Amino acid sequence: MQLRSLVLCFATLAATAACESTSDPIIGETGGGGALTVAQASGNWNITVTRTSNLPCSGALASGQVIATHIEVLSDGTLTTPSTWQNPIVGGFQNLSGNVNLTTGALDLIFAGGVGGAMELFPGTMSSSGTITGATITDPAPGSSQVFGSNGCQYTATGTKTN
Repeated sequence: MQLRSLVLCFATLAATAACESTSDPIIGETGGGGALTVAQASGNWNITVTRTSNLPCSGALASGQVIATHIEVLSDGTLTTPSTWQNPIVGGFQNLSGNVNLTTGALDLIFAGGVGGAMELFPGTMSSSGTITGATITDPAPGSSQVFGSNGCQYTATGTKTN
């Protein structure tokens, strides 16, 4: 009797796994980033920031400010040229580097800004459905000078793929 139940259980599990058609590995349940393809990670993304009170920050990006980015990802998840971001204050395009973990969606992005300046988006999770959640942008990035404002700034960030 127990062997029959065990065989039935494994058969049900195998049938469920065979029917799985989402990019998220747990039977279509959302959560985490799930697996991403290069095409899903690459493209134009709008990242909206909300200033936090974690650092003293003065004269920086306003809450609700949108940073337009263009992300090009290699098959190992590394960002490549022409990955860029558009400075929302002066409009110029600057380099964007970093990594998208295509297995988990985890992000670590560096927004270069002027001579020695950079911001870092870490942590954060990109999903196959075209969103970025759980992200924090810190300005300046470790070992860099500040891009916007002074006294160190930190933002929560969300993103949406626009194409």
